[in-house]
Amino acid sequence: MTSSLTQLWCEIANGNAKGYARDLAAEAGASEAQLVAAGCGGNGVVRLEVDWAATMARLEELGEVKVITRNDSIVHEKVGSFGKVQITATTGLVLNGDVDLRLFLGHWNHSFFVRMNTRHGERQAIQVFDLHGEAVHKIYRTQATHGSVWDALVAELAAADQSPELSVLPPRRLLAPREDGAIDVAGLRASWTAMKDIHHFHGMLQEFGVDRHQALRLAGPDLAREVDCGALAAVLRAVQAEQIPFMVFVGNAGCIQIHTGTVQRVMEKDGWVNIMDPRFNLHARADLITSAWVVTKPTRESAITTLELYDDQNRNVAILCGERQPGTTERAEWRALLSTLPALAASRAA
Repeated sequence: MTSSLTQLWCEIANGNAKGYARDLAAEAGASEAQLVAAGCGGNGVVRLEVDWAATMARLEELGEVKVITRNDSIVHEKVGSFGKVQITATTGLVLNGDVDLRLFLGHWNHSFFVRMNTRHGERQAIQVFDLHGEAVHKIYRTQATHGSVWDALVAELAAADQSPELSVLPPRRLLAPREDGAIDVAGLRASWTAMKDIHHFHGMLQEFGVDRHQALRLAGPDLAREVDCGALAAVLRAVQAEQIPFMVFVGNAGCIQIHTGTVQRVMEKDGWVNIMDPRFNLHARADLITSAWVVTKPTRESAITTLELYDDQNRNVAILCGERQPGTTERAEWRALLSTLPALAASRAA
């Protein structure tokens, strides 16, 4: 398979292939990481050997970059610079304004420097994949990146092994949630309504052994109500029109990327819902978002209202909330906006 992947990669790297590497790899029966690795040895790809816990803080020296984090349904792109890095064991934070990341470095397993030609010219990136060959995070060079620092870092991190072959694990299998009848729903609701910190939500799910999507189904409409899947487009149109500052979290097992602020340009085209701002792009495939929920989470200051989006495997693909500083109450205009989203049953009836 390696020879056919090498040929396919050459077409991509030379700008002659139509489609995204991720999709072309799947059509070829490979992971994206295997397709990228096939370019090692003179086809625009250099395998890297990186201790990301030690290297993350050094990325600030690159200056401006574009960072991209995605899952199967949504792509999140930001332009900014690294900085304010905090690493603890295999987890970390990057809290530098436009580059706002939550890191789970145990999934940062295969790293590559990638150079390719596109209709917009040459693009260079550092691309990171997990053990299954799925993309975790990508860092792109921009015209404002410190080029000499970028080149030196890539040269320093180049691995001795530049083989075009890469072994990956089979696609990740999702664990089936427990039966609804095995969940202590009364206890879950009591713990949920007593919550004082939004960051305790994940721990609460673990305590009750409940899947996140399952918890929303079982909690009751006062805590989580299902709304039409078109809620993403409706909310983005509203925050653009009313200039409501908000946050959108998009991630995968290895990285969560966050935008905070307002947006200027929302577009819907060919089944995609897009934000097309100069320093923030979002691309969501509407057909892959199969459920949406307005969720209420109590805190010490006030309840926090989020819009949560899920795919057909009940995996969370994005969370949206109003911009809020720690210790402050939720924006009234954000809460009012989400309150206008009709419940799914009402939407279907209409």
